[in-house]
Amino acid sequence: MNMEYLCVALLLVYVAYTVRLISILPFFRSYTNGSDVLESEPIERKGPLHVFLFLGSGGHTGEMLRLVDNYKEMLLAKGNTVYVGYSDDKSRSQFIRQVTIENRACRFEYYQFKKAREVNAGLLTSLASVLQTIIKSLAIIFKVSRAMRGKPRLVLLNGPGTCCVIAAWFKVIEWLDLFQPCSNIVYVESLARITSLSLTGRILYWIADLFIVQWEELCLTHPRARYYGLLV
Repeated sequence: MNMEYLCVALLLVYVAYTVRLISILPFFRSYTNGSDVLESEPIERKGPLHVFLFLGSGGHTGEMLRLVDNYKEMLLAKGNTVYVGYSDDKSRSQFIRQVTIENRACRFEYYQFKKAREVNAGLLTSLASVLQTIIKSLAIIFKVSRAMRGKPRLVLLNGPGTCCVIAAWFKVIEWLDLFQPCSNIVYVESLARITSLSLTGRILYWIADLFIVQWEELCLTHPRARYYGLLV
């Protein structure tokens, strides 16, 4: 009898987590075009917003800074908490100089991530680097996810391969915690991608709750993508 109860309990757990997995994977949902990415979905405001964003290096940082500036009324509103992930000190300094110093209304926290892959790195070197990034990122994402739990949140990503690791961990934690609200992962593809997605974009196309491209041509080949014009 005890074995029967155990089997039933295991079956219920299996069903619960299967349903949970289906519910959090965005490609099971249907989307229609809207007019404003950060106002239309998927955020429901019931208090200060908790925002996680990641700064890639070089042009990726520049694009993220322009995104933050274009939507600063929402992202940097009074009482918000902004968790800033970065992979190099130059990007962090640039963010502090252009955003933090001018904004005292919200709180900022900084977390350094290891790059998932260096440009032109070999296969074995890239695999080792990705594994290190995966392991070291978990502690950061778990901490941030706990701080965001039960609060309006947005995970805003753009650019490098590290974003894939970050998004995956947010989704894993969301899946394991049956009562965790939607991660609200928004990925904005690089302005440079006109006719095809980047490698990061091809991966996050299946993970991000909202996948945004900045050239309308990409919507023809990627039905889940949404286009709002040039955001950066």
